[in-house]
Amino acid sequence: MSRRRLEALALLALVIASATVAYVLLFPPYTPEPPDEIDIIEPHPYNSLNWWEIAWDLGLSQDYLTPLASIVGVGNRYIEYPESGYYVAADYLMESLEELGITSSLVKPHDAVLGHQEGYGTDNRAIVFGAHLDSEEFGSGVHQNAGGSAVVMMIATILSNFRLPIDVYYGFFSYNTVFLDQRRKTRALFGAAEIADELVQNNVNVIAMYNFDEVLFSDHDQPSERRLYAEHEREDIHGYHKTKYLADLLVSMMQLSGLDIITAKEEWRTQSDHWKFWDEGIPAVNVISGHLMNPESPPSDSLDSASYNTTQGRLLAKAAAAVAVYLGEQGNGEVTSYKIQENLEPDAAVSINTVMTVPQTLAIHGNLGVNGTIQINIIDQNGLALMTTADNITDISLTTVREVALGPVTMTITNVGESTADLELYLDYESDTDGNGVMDSDQFSWSEPDPPLDWDGDGLSDTEELGANTDIFVSDTDMDGILDGLEVQFETNPLKDDTLEDLDNDGLTNLREFQLGTFPNSTDSDQDLMDDMWEITYQTNPLVDDSHLDPDNDNLTNLEEFMYGADPHSEDGDLDGVKDADEVSRGMNPLSDDSDSDGLRDGLEIIEGLDPLIPDYDFDLALDGYDHNPRINTLLVIGLITVVPVAIGTILFWRRIRK
Repeated sequence: MSRRRLEALALLALVIASATVAYVLLFPPYTPEPPDEIDIIEPHPYNSLNWWEIAWDLGLSQDYLTPLASIVGVGNRYIEYPESGYYVAADYLMESLEELGITSSLVKPHDAVLGHQEGYGTDNRAIVFGAHLDSEEFGSGVHQNAGGSAVVMMIATILSNFRLPIDVYYGFFSYNTVFLDQRRKTRALFGAAEIADELVQNNVNVIAMYNFDEVLFSDHDQPSERRLYAEHEREDIHGYHKTKYLADLLVSMMQLSGLDIITAKEEWRTQSDHWKFWDEGIPAVNVISGHLMNPESPPSDSLDSASYNTTQGRLLAKAAAAVAVYLGEQGNGEVTSYKIQENLEPDAAVSINTVMTVPQTLAIHGNLGVNGTIQINIIDQNGLALMTTADNITDISLTTVREVALGPVTMTITNVGESTADLELYLDYESDTDGNGVMDSDQFSWSEPDPPLDWDGDGLSDTEELGANTDIFVSDTDMDGILDGLEVQFETNPLKDDTLEDLDNDGLTNLREFQLGTFPNSTDSDQDLMDDMWEITYQTNPLVDDSHLDPDNDNLTNLEEFMYGADPHSEDGDLDGVKDADEVSRGMNPLSDDSDSDGLRDGLEIIEGLDPLIPDYDFDLALDGYDHNPRINTLLVIGLITVVPVAIGTILFWRRIRK
């Protein structure tokens, strides 16, 4: 190959390479912009709980000692004594209920206190929690009445956070210590009888009544089964569902504490306020301490007595509130679904306790993280109903090998693998809480509440939050200072901090718009044809149609001032000596004191007889503001001064030449 050809090829390669580099520099390859970064949002811990477990968890922060001390602090409450502190205690409880949004009243003639938390369901089901308020003839009644009443008050405090389909009643009974016989064996229980009678007369379908009677005694040296009893009527006469089921349910909820301190017990001889509900055919359980008092050394009746353990009172309140939520949820076309969501370390285990109201096979479904290995055990009163291992699968779908018996059931999940098991399982089962043979999912139904349920009060219903992927339990999911309801309503992003963005490009950030009350998705929030930014700048109202107003009385409405670029709060916005209306009528700029930018203020041009819209009035190529004589065309004068003499001279010279 000749040298000339090689040089030509090299030159060609150089040209191609140069062209390629130039193309890349001028037209870089398209790289799609990465999507907006979504902030990592930690879900609220309640998301891993069942609704009744939320009720239990809420009890961690609720106060038990304040109502206990307040009731004890008013002394003897025996209502027959003129100087009784009963009404002081009753007033305190009624005021406390009202503060929680729970209506309260005195039930005549013996003035028992009754609180009512109305449900949103369409049926008349209700659950009642009660305790006696008046004490024995002597003493402050720490054990006799204050402990149980404080439990009921704490239950009300927890459940006030919920809106339930069923009603909840809170009873504080008067006159329970009055005896009808000299041997003091038969109590009158007037207050409980009057409340039970009123509920029946009002056609309230009470599905469960729990009475808390002397719950503070505790001797830690005694066996656990003597700490607390959930006493129920005879199962062989009244059936499981109206007796032991309600006791078993309370025991199962108490097991959320991890403590074994309460036992279901058949007992139909205890005289307490629950008796009067049984007389009306209402299923009732009496919760009482199993402590055996030493008659030779009885405890002192005082709040700081070493014999009184308030821990069990707190746990009872939490468990009872969980029972109310559990019972209130049964129905509406849904089976009961018990969620278990855990990150189990190797050899760790988690258990749930529940109660079957019908014998049935149970379904377990859910997800297990990759490389997880778990063992599932289900035990009922007849022993082991299921033992199986799920290994290295993500989707789990199992059923028990036999029917699980009526009564308490425990399911335990153990991580038998070598790595952490990321677990989300559901135990599904049917419920028939009243034992009539019709499943709750078919028997009880209710429409959506009005207004809709909104747990976190962010203006977005719980159902809408599911659709928006926001957190039901957090009012501001992305923690950007703007409520989820507002973000969804105005189309900002509730899952990303977009406070400094400007959705509608009107010059106001999203956060600033929310602070002002303007709409971040509209440049004109009040639709008055004046932009939000302009209204904010000139201090008109961006939320009200004030386009027709004239605050500066210059005969220009706000809208006209906006259209012409004038100041709505000054009749001479540019302070040039010419009113805005006159400037508009002349076609001048009401926000500039020199409309034609000729260096001469508009007001002065008008005074001098010049035109504020013509920068060179005399057309002499000198701006009016820099022209010593802006009315006279300097070029014309110069021309006249120079051209005329020259012309005359030329004529004269021409004539002389011709002669």
